[in-house]
Parts: sequence; structure tokens; C-alpha cells
Amino acid sequence: MKAIIQRVLSASVTVDKEVVSSIGQGLLVLAAVAPYDTPKDVEAIANKILKLKVWDDEGGGRWKRSVLDLDHQVLLVSQFTLLATTKKGNKPDFHGACPPAVAREIYASLLQKTRELYVEEKKLSPEAGSTKVQDGIFGAMMEVSLVNDGPVTFEISSPMKKVETPLGGGGGEGNTQGGKKSKATSSNEEGQVKLSEAVIDGGELNEGK
Repeated sequence: MKAIIQRVLSASVTVDKEVVSSIGQGLLVLAAVAPYDTPKDVEAIANKILKLKVWDDEGGGRWKRSVLDLDHQVLLVSQFTLLATTKKGNKPDFHGACPPAVAREIYASLLQKTRELYVEEKKLSPEAGSTKVQDGIFGAMMEVSLVNDGPVTFEISSPMKKVETPLGGGGGEGNTQGGKKSKATSSNEEGQVKLSEAVIDGGELNEGK
């Protein structure tokens, strides 16, 4: 699973000229489901979204406050194109993305887990989860509007170390594995979230911040 996290002053999703979700200050998260994602990947990404220190504290300390610390909101949007490869030619290749039917279920579990963790951490009613963590419409053509704060943008990912039976069936559209069991390896430990070292902060690229 891969996600792009953007710190925003506001964000919204419009479908067919109707605003279906909107948030104030918080995080806009674009998330892509990979063929080998498991519940541990879902939980790892949900935790990172909510606990990543994205804001400064009252005393000016850098990177001290998370969306949970400040009671801000999250807008989660499905974005399978994050898993495209462009190594050959100029046409994006989406074979690395999860098949839509399976991706829909895993994305829904990410949304649910993020809401559950938010209300659990803040001791809110379950109903508050859908207000604090909103989403777009899976598979729809969406107009996503946002006001970047900074800008501050992070890329995170959570590949499994080894998977015998991937939830996504081993590949996106055009998969030729024929439903056989396949393996995926990664240098990351199981369920661990990898945060890219390059952070875009106010238009500057800060390595290892």
C-alpha cells in the first residue's frame, strides 16, 4: 500500500457537480492498494496517517503535533495511479495495482480502521468517525480540491516482507499469474511503514528531516 499525505487548510471531493465530502484543517490522503496488501498493512498505514507529526507545537517546535493531537480531520481518497510504472515508453502501466474488486474491499477496510483508531484514541462516539475521517467515492471520477498548508507532503508505504497468498490475487489488470500462489519479498519488516526521507516543506526539499 502506498499513500501520499498532504497537510491542508481545507479539502473537498466533488462528484457529478455535488460536494460529497469536505474537511477543514487536516490531512488529505491519496491511497493506493497493492496486490499483496494484508490487514497488517492496512493497520500500519492507518496508524501512520493519524500519528505522523506534521504540525509545529505552540512553542514553535518543529514536527511535534499529529492530526490526533490537534483534533483535525482526514480526507481519504482512493488513488490507484500511485502504483503506475513509467519505465517503458510514455504510457503508464498499472499492472502493479490491485484488481478493482479486491482493492475496493481493502480500501474500505483502511477507511474503517482509520475511523476506528481515531475514535478509540480520542474516546469519541463511533458516529464521530465519519466526520473526523471522510472519503471520496471509490472508482468515481472525482474533482479533488485542496488548499495546501506549506506545502508539506509525505509519501509512505507498507509492503509485506513475504506473502504466500496475496489478498489482491497477485497483480492488477492484465495479470498473467492465473490465480497461482505467488510470493513477494521486501527488505521491510512485516507491517512496517516506510517513510520516504525526502520531505517537501514549504517548497524546499529537506533530506532526512
